[in-house]
Amino acid sequence: MSCALGAFVNGIENLASFQSKINKKLAVVLWYIHWGDAFPLKEAEIAAQNGSVPLLTWEPWLANGLDPILNGEHDVYIKQFIRAAKDFGRPILLRFAHEMNGNWYPWDGAHNNAEKYKKAWLYIYNVRQELKAEHVLLVWCPNNRSLPDKPWNKIKNYYPGDQYVDWAGMDGYNWGYGCNESFDQVFKDVYKQLVELCDKPIMIGEFAAAGNDQAKTAWLQEALEQLKTKYSKVKLICWFNINKERDWRIAPGFSQIFSDFYFSDKMV
Repeated sequence: MSCALGAFVNGIENLASFQSKINKKLAVVLWYIHWGDAFPLKEAEIAAQNGSVPLLTWEPWLANGLDPILNGEHDVYIKQFIRAAKDFGRPILLRFAHEMNGNWYPWDGAHNNAEKYKKAWLYIYNVRQELKAEHVLLVWCPNNRSLPDKPWNKIKNYYPGDQYVDWAGMDGYNWGYGCNESFDQVFKDVYKQLVELCDKPIMIGEFAAAGNDQAKTAWLQEALEQLKTKYSKVKLICWFNINKERDWRIAPGFSQIFSDFYFSDKMV
């Protein structure tokens, strides 16, 4: 199995210290771009100098959902951003409007609908094509569970089609405490859906586990064993390293676990 390691390190300035803690270089560095912000050239250069591919999660925080994009109100910004990504001249993974099957973002199906989401996705795709930004790879990434769990909110309803997607992704967490779940419990169902839905390499765009250091370490050990045997299409995993809803940060035992697992150095 060939799988690469990435992470959200909560700021590019934390990249070196994170890598020293896991004794491994990241193939991919994940961070988040608020809609309206310019392409992060400085941060992308630092990632590239580290030998890492930037994974940019592009979040359209718009008061009126996806309508302003579809109405052409953000054409100038969208083209400027993708043109800057093209001019960067190296591979970029661009994860636009992730977790669309949830109910917590202004771009999700609960605040729009699946057809509107697909139209917005195709809008971004068409700009990418128009600008001939071939090394800007589009990542379509649902949440591991659809909320609400209704027929209209099924993951497949949001998929624009293989020709418009470069990578498929899935996000999921073991929230710990009263809802402790194994890696397989978190990802089994969504992985099956993605394999049936598309013929694309799959990434875990975000994952982590809550709990004490011992529990986190045991969970990661089991997760990597599951990856070896049951998740052959997963080519990238990205740890979400921040103290946020839970303390998702890595535990001291992670270094040895990561060292023992074969990770590919290159992503694209």
